[in-house]
Amino acid sequence: MTLISIAAKGGWLMLVLLIISIIAIAIIVERLIKLKKAALPGANFFQEIKSLMENQHFEKAIQACEKYQYNPMANVLAKGIDAYTINIDEAEKVINVASKSEMHKLEKNLGGLASIAAIAPLVGFLGTVTGMVKVFMNIEQMGGGVDISLLAQGIWEALLTTIGGLTVGIISILFYNYLVSNIESIATGIEDYVNQLLLDFRRKSYGTEANKEEN
Repeated sequence: MTLISIAAKGGWLMLVLLIISIIAIAIIVERLIKLKKAALPGANFFQEIKSLMENQHFEKAIQACEKYQYNPMANVLAKGIDAYTINIDEAEKVINVASKSEMHKLEKNLGGLASIAAIAPLVGFLGTVTGMVKVFMNIEQMGGGVDISLLAQGIWEALLTTIGGLTVGIISILFYNYLVSNIESIATGIEDYVNQLLLDFRRKSYGTEANKEEN
């Protein structure tokens, strides 16, 4: 027997599990690609932004961020720098909103993956229960004269859906935890750098006001 022929004996619920697994794989691959693009830029990027900000080349700093248009950190910085040219308090609000927006984008479809991780084992268990019901119905029809080999075959066919459901569920939850961990790491990096950026904005703003007062 091939793996496909064995799976086919699990009944129509195995088809449901196949569809669910395809959806899970699609979500996992799409999120992995998204997270790869969302990886925090290198030290050179941050050094470039810092240098441009110190020299008040705000437009160039925004343009440098826009080169990484798919990167959440760069998008947050671009919006924050643009707002900073207007008002420091406005910059804080814009950065906070932008950060939440970027995190929401990174978390897209993760709820679906978590649902699949929870539902797949239940679908598998349902298949086993319905399969066992059929086995006992056949026993009743045979009037007690049961062929042990047929009984065993019916039972292992019923258990196939549980195996399939658990497999899909385990793989889904493992990748869900992996993706969430990476998103949290990115979120922490953005939060740390943005907080430092806001602190620098504040210091620069207070320094400018102090110089004005002295003059």
